[in-house]
Amino acid sequence: QHGSKTQQQRTPATMVLSVASTVARRRLAMLAKQSQQQQKRFMGGGASTQEWEGVDKIVRGYFPQDHQLALAIMGGYVALYGIYKISSAIGGKKEPEAAPAVAASTSDVATSGIPSIDSPEFDKYLETDAFYKMLDSDEQLGKVLADMK
Repeated sequence: QHGSKTQQQRTPATMVLSVASTVARRRLAMLAKQSQQQQKRFMGGGASTQEWEGVDKIVRGYFPQDHQLALAIMGGYVALYGIYKISSAIGGKKEPEAAPAVAASTSDVATSGIPSIDSPEFDKYLETDAFYKMLDSDEQLGKVLADMK
């Protein structure tokens, strides 16, 4: 009887928070495990001197310190983004196809099997076992999230 009470009190917002907290817990556990495996440095140990080979040797010839290399990489990304924005501005804008909003919501139902949030069927769907199975399955949850984009 207690289990059915908690299922009745679950709203979409609490279910989303539950899923988000589960994902965050898994991610933190994975990060904690990785940090335990990494080499620890102690005070006064200093950085190790490393001999670079290949492309790294050439790049480190121009950017010997880590912060210089990081800034160069970020600058490269900013340059790529700027080129993309400039080329899209020059190329002109394509007119978006006008699709009726109703057709978009019905295609979401057809591809994912989940009714639209605005429809009365959505409340009924939240109370079904199919919804809880979808939350438990990473594959189905990923598919639904991909369809929502």
